Formats: sequence, C-alpha cells, structure tokens
Amino acid sequence: MMVKSFLTDQQVRVLQLRAKGLKQSEIAEILGTSRANVSILEHRALEKIEKAKNTLLIWEQITAKVSVSVRKGEDIFTVPEKLFDRADKAGVKVPYSTAEVIAFLVENAPISDRIARRDFVLFLDSRDRLHIGECLVEDDQPPSG
Repeated sequence: MMVKSFLTDQQVRVLQLRAKGLKQSEIAEILGTSRANVSILEHRALEKIEKAKNTLLIWEQITAKVSVSVRKGEDIFTVPEKLFDRADKAGVKVPYSTAEVIAFLVENAPISDRIARRDFVLFLDSRDRLHIGECLVEDDQPPSG
C-alpha cells in the first residue's frame, strides 16, 4: 500500500540517501542521473515539506483551543495574562504557568529583549501543546456563511 504524500518516490529516495550522509554526486551515481537533477529533487522535496509543515500549523491554529495575537513591539510579559484571560472566557484550562509560557516564548517566539520583532500568534492546540504561528488566521473573526 502506497502512503499518500506530496513527495515523489524519487524525492523520498533522495532524502533517504541524504539522511544516510551521502553526497548529491554519490546519489546521482546510485540513481543513474546528474548531480544537478538530484539537487533539484532535493530542493523541491524540502520546499514541499516546508509547505506541508505550514499547512499543518495553519490547521492547528484553526483548531486551537485558544489563541492570542501578539503584535510587533509588544512586551511578551503581557502575553501569559492575555492567554489565561482568553482561555478562561473559552472555558479552557491552560496546563502551563506564567513562567512556563514566558520560557516558551523566549525559546520559540520572534523576540528581542522581551519585545516582539514581528506579529505572531501563540496558541494552545487540541493536545495542549503551545505553538507559535504566523498571523495567517484572523483572530476573533465571526464565522462566514
């Protein structure tokens, strides 16, 4: 049974061989193609993987239990309170302390000296994991229809 994927069989093979430490020229020899073709296959595979990751992040943001938008220039020390307030209004328990949320932001968010360098969204997914996402999904938007 073939697993559905955005990757072609050749792209998967190239990624498998690269993961084993082979150079593009060595892979080209194994596959009977040029190094340039292996380079193109690898590049396109990595682009597809990045798009798939972004797609999943958008889905996780859409289905998040709770999310808060953080604007460029905002002090991240204000974010946990916003998250907890939003969660309380939604009847959601956030299984993290203020310190844990701040530590997560320091480690993962686009910040410098406590200040957001660009807009982003902090959200709690359906499995209670915190994520940082782009402001791709409008916050507080009434459903269309």
